[in-house]
Amino acid sequence: MKLRIKAEDLAIDLGTSSIKVFKKEDGVVINEPTVLVLDHQNRQIKAIGQDAKDMIGKTPDEIIVQRPIEKGVISDFNLTEAMLNYYFQKINPGFSFLQARAVVCVPSGITDIEERAVEDAALHAGSRDVIMVDESLASCFGVGLSPEDPRGILVLNLGAGNSEVCVVSLNGIVASKTLKIGGDDIDKNIQSFLKDNKKIEIGLNTAEKIKKEILSLRIKDKNLSIDVEGRDLKDAKPKRIKLKSEEIAACLSDFADSLVEMIYLVLEKTPPELSSDIKNDGFILTGGMAKVKGLGEYIEKKINLKANVSDNPDLDAIKGAGLIMENPDRFLKYQSR
Repeated sequence: MKLRIKAEDLAIDLGTSSIKVFKKEDGVVINEPTVLVLDHQNRQIKAIGQDAKDMIGKTPDEIIVQRPIEKGVISDFNLTEAMLNYYFQKINPGFSFLQARAVVCVPSGITDIEERAVEDAALHAGSRDVIMVDESLASCFGVGLSPEDPRGILVLNLGAGNSEVCVVSLNGIVASKTLKIGGDDIDKNIQSFLKDNKKIEIGLNTAEKIKKEILSLRIKDKNLSIDVEGRDLKDAKPKRIKLKSEEIAACLSDFADSLVEMIYLVLEKTPPELSSDIKNDGFILTGGMAKVKGLGEYIEKKINLKANVSDNPDLDAIKGAGLIMENPDRFLKYQSR
């Protein structure tokens, strides 16, 4: 067994669809789906991460696929602990006399009890100390901003389970609103559309692929297409269709309008001094759904503010959490310790 004095400190973004882990000097070392495969009878874990996700919709009755994080919060504590322990051991194998300290991202809209569950899971999995950080605040650090400054930053954080709008200043959340809808719900919208309008049934992995490849709110993308394979609802035979982007735009448009409405509600609660900063700087669009074609431009036109999107918006939060891990005093400034 490998022995070490001190385990490497870690930053963790524990999301509905994926877990990301940042290690000092190595950057993001884990980026895997938040999915586990279990034996139905004895609850023994058979697979974790991408291997488990690839099994969705393909398992026999005695094997079940589970996602221990739902809508940004822990739905199964034991599975979350097991998953964290698995990745902790993968990154810091063997025995350490001093366990790792962990910085963990959490959604801004969760309750104290839900936040405590995340902290306990990280501690039980082997952390010696846990710093909890709001995911939107971490994203500000991750895109190179200075949220510890007295300047308003409007953040639109779009994940798989939740969508959050908040205004950040002085390392705190000034105003926020959470919508319990995210990328997973868009996948289900695509599933429902194809079932109702094309009479074809597809799995969630296929729906996610459609979302990533052709879903768009841009008029110029209307002819983007993809071949979709599924089960014919009429005779249960395999079926293949060609699907165009313009056909499924409605799967996204209602969600986009809800985001616009949520932004206005948050801006109404924002102090005037910070509103002027936002008017000049625009807003940060972050999270996995920020990659959906045309969504940023659609919101830009609706609220007349510029959208700022990084090259990898799904990694903004974990990169920011990594920066906080390396320099916690920046994050703890203005906060009670």
